[in-house]
Parts: sequence; structure tokens; C-alpha cells
Amino acid sequence: MAIAYQITYELEDDSGERATFGINIPTTFSLAQYTEFGRAVASLVDPIVSGRISNCGLTISVDLSGLTSNAFTSTSDVEEVAAFQFSTVDGTKTLVNVPAIDELAVASGTDDLDQADVFVAAFITAMESGVAVTGGTVSPCDVAESDINSTVYARENFRASGKRR
Repeated sequence: MAIAYQITYELEDDSGERATFGINIPTTFSLAQYTEFGRAVASLVDPIVSGRISNCGLTISVDLSGLTSNAFTSTSDVEEVAAFQFSTVDGTKTLVNVPAIDELAVASGTDDLDQADVFVAAFITAMESGVAVTGGTVSPCDVAESDINSTVYARENFRASGKRR
């Protein structure tokens, strides 16, 4: 069994703190297709975070300089995480944590992400249905390359920075 590749994104908040999250993808695509996928998913994550996406990579870095609003706000915090749990066609669960979630993506009075929000919905659709790239569609998957096909939950979580205060 092949082990899936992972596209990794690094986000930065206004205090300079950095955090990463990764998305597993199949091993069957070209470098150009992985690059196209990396940029497409970054453009879907950008509107739902308050931090700045500073890097994306799969052994090589992907240029994200074309993101028009890729900047952190004064309230961005990489410890505020959008936790997405997805299910795969094999029924396994896989978790994607996106740091520096924008509070505007959280449904009022809850810790649930607003899945009706156009930007949150676009990210979920891409995770469930894949991202069209030249010559095919890259579908996010679990580590065993089972395609993601549904969302179990999408909510705000918090993670420790690892720093003593």
C-alpha cells in the first residue's frame, strides 16, 4: 500500500507565531498538479483564516504571492483552529486542523464553523469533491489514500502554543 503525500501549509499570526496543518493527497499526480492543488486550497483557506498563509509545500515550496488578501489581521491567532473531521469512502476518519481561523467563520453563539458561509463551504466542497487541476482532479484523502467524501464536523478549537506565559 502506498503512503499518501501531504501538502503542508504554514500560517502566521500578527505576533509572529507560526502553526502548520497538512492535507493528505494521493501519490499519483505530477509536480505541476500538486502545485496547482496547493495554490487552489490556499485560496480556499485564505478567506476563512485571520492569519497569513506564509508557506505551502510538498518537499518544495509553492509560491503563494498571488493571493490578493493574504495578510494577517491584528486579532489573528494561530492557537485558534478550525477543526475539520472528514470521513473517507472506506469509512475512516481524518482530521484537518487549519490554524488562525477567522472568528467571522464561526457561527454566532457556538463553536461550530458556519458551513453556509461561502468561504467555509468552498473549502469543505474542495475537501469532499477534490480540486480540478490540469489533466485531472486531486482529491484529498487519508494516509492510506482513501478519498474524503463527507464532513463529520467543522468547529473551532484551541491548541496550546507550547509556551509558558
